[in-house]
Amino acid sequence: MVFAIGITVCYQWDCTGTKYHTVVASVETEILSQVSDIISSPPNDDMYKTLKYRLINIFSDSEERRLKKLLQDVELGDKRPSMFLRQMQDLAGNRVGDELLRSLWLQRLPTQMQAILTTSSDDLNKLSLMADKIADVTSGSEICSNHVKTKVPETSTPNDCISNLQAQISELSLKIDRLSQFRRSRSMSRRNNYRARSASRKDQMCWYHFRFRENAKKCVPPCSYKQEN
Repeated sequence: MVFAIGITVCYQWDCTGTKYHTVVASVETEILSQVSDIISSPPNDDMYKTLKYRLINIFSDSEERRLKKLLQDVELGDKRPSMFLRQMQDLAGNRVGDELLRSLWLQRLPTQMQAILTTSSDDLNKLSLMADKIADVTSGSEICSNHVKTKVPETSTPNDCISNLQAQISELSLKIDRLSQFRRSRSMSRRNNYRARSASRKDQMCWYHFRFRENAKKCVPPCSYKQEN
C-alpha cells in the first residue's frame, strides 16, 4: 500500500516536473527573468503551478489595470476609429456603460472629427463606421488634408474646415437627391411621350395633305385627312 502511494506521488511529480521544464525551455529569457527566483530555486511541490500562476499574475491585465489603461493610456495612433473602439470595448468589458465608453472614445478622436460625430444620435457601432468614412475622406487624423477637393485658405480656422466638409457632404446629398428626381422624371417623361405619340398617330396627316390640304394631288398613308373628309 505504501509502495503504491509512493508510485502515485512520484508519477505526479514527474508530470508537474515535465510541464515545468517544458515551460522553462520554451519561454523567452526576457520573460523568465521576471521569475528568476523560481527558476533558480524551484519549489519542491507544484513547481509548475507556482511558475504558471506567477507568470499569469505578472503578464495578465487585472480589471483595475485594464480600466486604468482605458481611462488614461490607450490612444488612437494609426488605428482606424472602428478598430480603436473594439480595443476600448475589450478593455472595458462589462464595467463601463455605453455612454461613458462613447464619451471616452470620442475624446481620443481628432478634434475636428469629434465636432462632426457628436451631432449624430446613432449607436456606437454605427458611429464608428461613420468615423471610418470620415477618416478615409480626410486622410486619417487630419480633417483639412489634400484629399479634400475644395481648397481651404491657409489662414482658415478648424471651424472653417468643419463647415467646408459639412458643406461638401450637403452638396453631395443634394446631388444624389437631384439625380434620383431626374431619373424619376425621365421615367415619367418616357411614359408620357409614348402616350402622346400613340395619340398623335391617330390625328396625323401625310405631308401632302398637311401642306396642300384639299388641293393635295397625292396621299401617303397613314393619313387622317381622308377620315376627316
